[in-house]
Amino acid sequence: MKKQHWQLLLLSSLLLLSGCDLTSSSSAQSTEESSVESSKTSSSDTTSEASTSLLPPEDYELDEMITNKDGSVYYEIFVRSFADSNNDGKGDLQGIASKIPYLKTLGVKGLWLTPIHPSPSYHGYDVEDYYGINKDFGTLSDFDHLITTANNHNIDIIIDLVLNHSSSTHPWYIEGRNRFRSGNYDANDPYDKANWYNFYWSGNNVKAAAVFGDWMPDLNLENPALREEIRAITHFWLDRGVKGFRLDATSHFYPTDSGNVQFLEWFTNVVKEKRPDYYNVAEAWISFSRQKQYYNGIESLFNFNTAGSGGLFIDSITKGRGDVLGRDLENYYADMREVNPEGLMSNFLSNHDMDRSSRMFLMDYEERQKLAASMYLLTPGVPFMYYGEEIGLKGSRGAAQTDADRRLPMIWQRVGDEDRTDVPPGTTYNMREQVQEGVKEGLETPFSLLNHYRKVINIRNRYPWFNFADFTNLPLNSRQLAAFKINDRDNKNDALYIVHNLHNDARSISVSELGDIELYIDDELFTDGVRAEIVDDTLIIGKYSSVILKEKTNA
Repeated sequence: MKKQHWQLLLLSSLLLLSGCDLTSSSSAQSTEESSVESSKTSSSDTTSEASTSLLPPEDYELDEMITNKDGSVYYEIFVRSFADSNNDGKGDLQGIASKIPYLKTLGVKGLWLTPIHPSPSYHGYDVEDYYGINKDFGTLSDFDHLITTANNHNIDIIIDLVLNHSSSTHPWYIEGRNRFRSGNYDANDPYDKANWYNFYWSGNNVKAAAVFGDWMPDLNLENPALREEIRAITHFWLDRGVKGFRLDATSHFYPTDSGNVQFLEWFTNVVKEKRPDYYNVAEAWISFSRQKQYYNGIESLFNFNTAGSGGLFIDSITKGRGDVLGRDLENYYADMREVNPEGLMSNFLSNHDMDRSSRMFLMDYEERQKLAASMYLLTPGVPFMYYGEEIGLKGSRGAAQTDADRRLPMIWQRVGDEDRTDVPPGTTYNMREQVQEGVKEGLETPFSLLNHYRKVINIRNRYPWFNFADFTNLPLNSRQLAAFKINDRDNKNDALYIVHNLHNDARSISVSELGDIELYIDDELFTDGVRAEIVDDTLIIGKYSSVILKEKTNA
C-alpha cells in the first residue's frame, strides 16, 4: 500500500480512537483500488503481503489499546473459515498466525479456537485424536508457531476441548465397542475401553449413550482411568502454551447439574495445578437461574441470557428498554457473585451455534450494531466477540437449517482477498448477500463498524481492573437510557459512569441522577456524528450512543 494511503488511514484511526469528531469519512479514503499480491506459503516463518497490507507500519503503536492485557476481550475463531494460508480453500493455523498483527490492532486479549483436532466432521466437535491437529489446519509445529506469534503480540490462546463426547471413529470407541460386543471385557477394570463409554445392547446391536447423535458417543466421565487420560491431554496442551480451555456442552456431562459442577471443579484444579494463571470458560446453554450454580465449579461461563435475537442486549435495543438492560445485568452479576465472588461472566452477542448478530436488527442497521458492541464489551468479566462481528458478517441457519450458514468465510478485503476461505461444507447461504467490504475497507473508513469496535476495546483496555469490576445499575427517569457504575473492586474511587442511549433520537438526563458527584465526559461512542455535552446539570447524548463519565476529583 502506498505510504500516502497509510498516512491517511493512520490519521483517521488516531482521530477516531482519541474521540475527535470527523465530519466526513470520504476525505480519509484513498481513490486508488489497491491490488494486493499475496505470497502463499505453509512455512511457519513467513507472513503474506496480503496480511501485512491490512496493518499499520511496524513503528505505529497503539499502546493504549493493547498493553493492559487483563482488561480486554476474547475473539472466537471458527478455524476453517478464518484465513487460508495455502490456497486449499480451508482456514488453517498459519492463516491465523498471519492475522495476529491485525488482531493486536483490534485490541483483543485472547483467542478461542474452535476444535483443531482430527475429526470426520467439518466443525470438529466429534474428536478422534485429542493430541493431534486436523490435517486441514496444519501440524503441531504450525500450532507451536501460532502460540509463539500470539505470545509475541501479547495475545493468549484457549482451545475448544470437547469432553462430553468423542467421535465414533475415535480408537477408544472402536476398541471399547468391539470388546463390549464380544463380551471379552472386565466391567471392573477402569482401563478397559469398554468402560470409557456407556455401552448397551439394543436388540442385536451395540449402542452407546449419545446425547448429540450416535456419531458422537458420550464419554463416561466417572471412569478414573478416563480422567487420568483427560489430565494428560490437558497438560499436553498447556505444555504447548495454551492459556486454558473452552469447555463444550458442560450441562450434559452428567444427568444432574450437581454432577456437572463437581466435574468442572475437578477439571479446574487439573488446569490450575499445571498453569496457575489459566483461563477456562464453559458452555452451559441453560437458563441463568440454573447456570449460576456452575460458578461453583468454574470461574467463567457464557451468559446465554444476554446473547442472540431474544437475548438481553439486542432485545433491549430493539425495544428501547435501557431500564430493563440495567436491571437484568445487575441481577446477573449479583447472582454470580453470590455463588463465586471471583466469577468472570462472559457476555456475547452470537457464536458459531447462533445466527449472526448483524441480521438481528430490522432498522438503523449499523448504528444499532455499534450500540450493541458498546454495551456488551463494556461489561465486567470476559466478553467474547465472534470473528467477523466487527465487519458485520452475515449468516443464519435459514430454511436449510444448517449451522454451516453461521460459519461463513471471513472477508478480508473486497478485491484480491487471497486469504479468504471457501464456504464450509453444507452451506446454502447466497454469498452475494454477504458483506462485500472487509477488514481492509473497515480500517480505512473512520466511522466504520470495525473502527467502532477498536475504539470500544481501546476504552476498556485503559482499565486493567475492568474484568473484575463491580457493576451497579443506576436507575434513571428515562426508560430508553441505561446507566451503570463500573468501579475497581480494590479501589472504589476508581470508577466509570457509563450511559447508553437506546433510542433513535437524542435524549437528555440530569447528571445528578447518576449520583451526588461532579462528573465530566471522559470519552464517548457516538453513531451519528453528534457529540455528547453537559450543559449546566443536563447531559445530552445522541441516538444509539454511549458516554463514559468520570468524577472530577478522580481526573
